[in-house]
Amino acid sequence: MNDYLRDIGVVAIGRNEGGRLQCCLASALTAGAPLIYVDSGSTDGSPEIARAAGADVLELDPSKPFSAARARNEGFQRLLDLEPQIQFVQFVDGDTVLAPAWLSKGLKAIKADDRIAAVFGRLIEANPSGSIYNKLCGSDWHIPPGDWRICGGNALFRTTVLKEERGFDESLPVGEEPDLCWRLRHRGYRILCVDALMAEHDLGMTTFGQYWRRAVQSGRGYALIGTRFARTSDKLWLRELAINMVTIPFLLASAAALWYLGGLLAVALLVLAGMCAIARKCFSLRRRRMSVFDSLLYSLHVYAFKLPLFIGAIGYLVGGFSNRKNA
Repeated sequence: MNDYLRDIGVVAIGRNEGGRLQCCLASALTAGAPLIYVDSGSTDGSPEIARAAGADVLELDPSKPFSAARARNEGFQRLLDLEPQIQFVQFVDGDTVLAPAWLSKGLKAIKADDRIAAVFGRLIEANPSGSIYNKLCGSDWHIPPGDWRICGGNALFRTTVLKEERGFDESLPVGEEPDLCWRLRHRGYRILCVDALMAEHDLGMTTFGQYWRRAVQSGRGYALIGTRFARTSDKLWLRELAINMVTIPFLLASAAALWYLGGLLAVALLVLAGMCAIARKCFSLRRRRMSVFDSLLYSLHVYAFKLPLFIGAIGYLVGGFSNRKNA
């Protein structure tokens, strides 16, 4: 093992990831750091795959609801039980492959300042040509380097701060990462994005149904976190939630009013205004060196995404999503 990596461990979580899990574990084991694989009720032989690869395997008790938060917490505790000297832990999802140099680069960044609680780097889609949905949702991960309010589940954390905060909130079916980041920042810690490739993530999204469900789930997350911190000084995701809740009703009401007042021509003007908004978004994306076609496609995705986001938020706010067992 690289001496620089002697105080880091890796916790991978997954459920029925199959071949993708093999690639994930191989990328983590390359560095020689201790590796815990946490399985949430797989039926495809994932625990056996992980054991054969050389990981320590923890199979979660199915009598309690599965969740990413629970898997990470129990994996983290298992890591500390086996390797109590560990100072940093890299969480990685089973459909994600760590970049070869990431652990060294991430460690260098997090060690530079004791106030840094977590670092993450660039996350890219492993198979953008596999489907239009992979390409579009993979583009959502473009994050410039610097300090950020939140990070995702694939990130490198300082173990002391995780223990202070008792890890991820297992009561949350979604939004456990921004919730933890909010708590860490309010203890004076930083969340840092590093200008380095962290991992390739395989969305494996091939159908519109998968795309729609992902968007609805995101809407639920915005609603849960937005309302959770609405009465604090740091209203995380409240603005995004408000926009999601207003946009669709406003467009529908505007279209109905214009149809009533001006007929088809008035509605056509509304559509034209929407096309101008998309064109403006498309122009702004050119700074990311996207092609004209890709920037136009992504702009359409940004605006089309708002409908399932709205439906997801309504589902949480009206249906009591937080009381359900499964996200």
